[in-house]
Parts: sequence; C-alpha cells; structure tokens
Amino acid sequence: MAQSPTKGSLETDDDYKPSFKGEEMVLTFLFGVLLAGVLGVLVLDYRTLTGATIPFDSPFTRSTETSTPILPARKNDQIRRYSPQTRVDFGPEGKPKLPGVPGRADGLLSGTMTFHVGGKGIVSAVGFIEAGTAIRFEEFIADQSENSRIKTVYLHSPGGSVRDAIEMARFIRESKMNTVITKHGYCASSCPLVFSGGLKRTIKNPAALGVHQVFTSDSAIGTLQQGIANAQAISAEAQLLLVEMGVDPKAWIKAMETPKDKVYLFTEKEIKDLSWTAR
Repeated sequence: MAQSPTKGSLETDDDYKPSFKGEEMVLTFLFGVLLAGVLGVLVLDYRTLTGATIPFDSPFTRSTETSTPILPARKNDQIRRYSPQTRVDFGPEGKPKLPGVPGRADGLLSGTMTFHVGGKGIVSAVGFIEAGTAIRFEEFIADQSENSRIKTVYLHSPGGSVRDAIEMARFIRESKMNTVITKHGYCASSCPLVFSGGLKRTIKNPAALGVHQVFTSDSAIGTLQQGIANAQAISAEAQLLLVEMGVDPKAWIKAMETPKDKVYLFTEKEIKDLSWTAR
C-alpha cells in the first residue's frame, strides 16, 4: 500500500517553476534580438543569391472551387472582379462548347491549360496559362501536324503567364493559324495576347474578352523597384506584340488602368474599334 507523504515533504508545481533573475531575463531578450537579426541577414543573402528574380508565371493561387460568375460587359459598366475560377454568366443556356472538349468546358477553366483535337484542323486550348504552357502547346501542335495541319485554335482561358502568352501568340502567327473565342467563351488577363496571334481572329458573340494589369506573384522575391521595372518591361512587350499583330495598342491602356483583382471587359464596339477582330 502506498504511503501518504508526511508533512513537510509535500511537493507542489511551484517547486518546479524556473525562476528568472533580472540579468537572465535581459540576456534572454538580447539573445532573441540577435537571433532575429541573424535570420534577417540570411533572408537578404538568399535574395542576393537568387538574383532577386521576380516571376510573372503564377500570380494566383488556384483551386477547383468555382466562384460566383460575373455578368457580361455593358456600356459604361465593364469592370468586374477577377479570379481564375470565375466564369461569365451568360444565362442558363450560356455554356461554351469547344471542339474536342467533352462535357463542360467551364469545369476546366481554372485548371492547367489542356489541348484538345477538334477535327478538321481545329484545336481547343482550355484553362490557365502557366510557365511552360507555351512549350507544351508547341509540342502538342507538332505531334498533330503529322496527321493534318492545325489551322484554328479555339480559346477559353482566364489567362496566366504573360510571357508564355506572348510566345504562344508568336507561334500561332508564325504557323499561320487562326484564333477563335467561341460563343459564351471567356478570354481574360493574358489570354487576349494569345488571341491576338491569330492570322484571322473571330469572336462568336456573346463572348467575353478582358484585360488587367501585369503583376508579380505575392511570393515573388525582389524589391518593389524591381517589381515595378519588370511589370513595365513586360507591359511594353505586350504592347509591342499587339502592334505586330495588328491590334490597336490603345487596348493595353485598359489593362494598365485595371487592378489585378479586377478585369476590364471590352464591349462589342470596342472590340471592333480596337481591331481585335479586324484581319
């Protein structure tokens, strides 16, 4: 049988609490400050070693969740919120149909861009443009050319990597392919740059074409000045591309004016006036 402790031998939690003297508390505080300083130096060294490069490839965190759809553009009412999961609400019957894409194309909108053979020289490109999408697109086209030359690319995309979009546009033009935004389709952010590459460009209304500012990932490494400089440089490349492709570069003013979490949707009149489809 266990014996109860005798008086004077009772132990309490207080007996095990560490006691800090004033000097010890000061030393502990100074050690914490020193540790924070060391971590700060390591972060700065890391930035230097990585060249402080700021990517433009994956500006948004994407998920399979669908956001509440946005309304189409109306005159003097063209700014909408933006996310890769968002689609345009064209009504209960307003679902885009793209050649070679089984089921609902909207379900693929926020995923990595995929390519689908539609027959008769048609390919559909659906989804988010990531770093490396341009290379995958070229390889896909090269594989198809053994059977028949691809003549037309259908687009349904919330955009993504600007540099990849520019490369895709140039490849489309060099390959003498046409581009199409299908009825009830959506082409936003960097997707209009891809669309501009078409030798002939067609929008089957109603459809949505929209742009917004070039920006970096929230996790990008580099200074604010570098981020601004890179954004200006890539915006200049985008404007140069539009000039080369026959689109009025004034179209990019709307991109530069519109914050990254918004999208400016062009009206049918603007699309015509800015030569998005005039080829």
